[in-house]
Amino acid sequence: MRDNFRPNVRLTTNILMVIGTFLIAINLASIGKQDKKYIQRRDDCADASARVITEDRIVKKYKIGQVVEGYLDKSFYIDKFCSFYRQIY
Repeated sequence: MRDNFRPNVRLTTNILMVIGTFLIAINLASIGKQDKKYIQRRDDCADASARVITEDRIVKKYKIGQVVEGYLDKSFYIDKFCSFYRQIY
């Protein structure tokens, strides 16, 4: 029993290193996807403030202000939504 201890530890360590490598790769892949969402929303907010896309389109795409629609104008909701994506220098 003592003869197999060292090879078993080495084998277990190698298996855990392979599993750990795949877990790190999966986490890095998910970070890249979330960054794309942020960039898309930032670009859409820039387009909305430049009036490249209509207010109706951005309200429908991101479901902004649909609970109390008609209470305040759409530009108020878009301004609040896009305030997170604006960079202040």
